[in-house]
Amino acid sequence: MSSNPPRRHSEEFPENYGDFQLVSSDGVVFSIPRIFLSHVSPVFRDMLELGMKSPNEIAELQLTESSVTLDQLLRFFDPLKDPAPIDTKTVEPLLESARKYQIERIFKYWEEQMVFRNEEKQIAKVYSPLACLVLACHFGRSEMTRIALRELLRAPFKDFQIPTKGVIDTGMMSHLLQLRQARLKQMMDRIVEAQEDMKTGTRCGDGHLYVVHSFLDLIIQLMDEPSWSTLQRNIDSWNECNGWGRSHNHSGMLASGKCILSPIELFEKWKPDILAEESKLPELPSNLL
Repeated sequence: MSSNPPRRHSEEFPENYGDFQLVSSDGVVFSIPRIFLSHVSPVFRDMLELGMKSPNEIAELQLTESSVTLDQLLRFFDPLKDPAPIDTKTVEPLLESARKYQIERIFKYWEEQMVFRNEEKQIAKVYSPLACLVLACHFGRSEMTRIALRELLRAPFKDFQIPTKGVIDTGMMSHLLQLRQARLKQMMDRIVEAQEDMKTGTRCGDGHLYVVHSFLDLIIQLMDEPSWSTLQRNIDSWNECNGWGRSHNHSGMLASGKCILSPIELFEKWKPDILAEESKLPELPSNLL
């Protein structure tokens, strides 16, 4: 036979802090002014209007949320308290409660905390992009889904670790992998053409072999991380592989009359288009959200 957990009062929302009490699933009592509840959540407003016999009646409501979730939730009701920092271990039940009690502010706060700006490129990036993608899909947050997708398009595969909680939508994962494959192909097409020119312009057999090795090494890196950052890391090695060397960063000429750009010149030529592509928010198929 189960028994109710022993009660104790919340430290942040102690006894007599407000005229209404909310009790968590693990027996913690939160006192809060009912006007806060009615103002922030239409769900609580309806419950209070329907359930109270008298405006001054002291009452309480048993909830299914844990004390951790309820503490995080009520901070968004009380204008005197700051929201708790986002914790990846507790954010999902917090967002579930935000949906349950119709509190849009919590979703906006989570999205703001998960996104930061790259100072150089001014592109919004995401902490824990795969976890954000899982949650954004689950809660139907289309803009956050697109931001997380954009980050994962250029992210190394180490960022694809499965979150400890949550289920990855198979349709969304398939869409992400297709987008990455298309991104990789765009970069590969550029590199294959450049590699053929570099082999043609190389002046010795050893140079041909070095070009091939450098090419394969770069392809392996791009398969893991199809991004401008990967190209940047390889500029020096590519600049060495065709005989120009670091001290001769100028273009060459094939017998056919075609001008070959040095790798530094070539990568700089590609840079605007690649960064512009990385800054775009991917489109979402209508059936995924």
